[in-house]
Amino acid sequence: MVIDSTTEVVEVEKGLRIIPGANTLIASLDKLINWSRLSSLWPVTFGLA
Repeated sequence: MVIDSTTEVVEVEKGLRIIPGANTLIASLDKLINWSRLSSLWPVTFGLA
């Protein structure tokens, strides 16, 4: 993969940045863990049992 030297990191929201031509996200580990907890489906299984 070739990335131009003119490609700049774009901040989407606070703490979350992307590299436009590389399909790459840059985020902190805390942000990723919180996102995974928010998007988890495990509570749904307890309601359906």
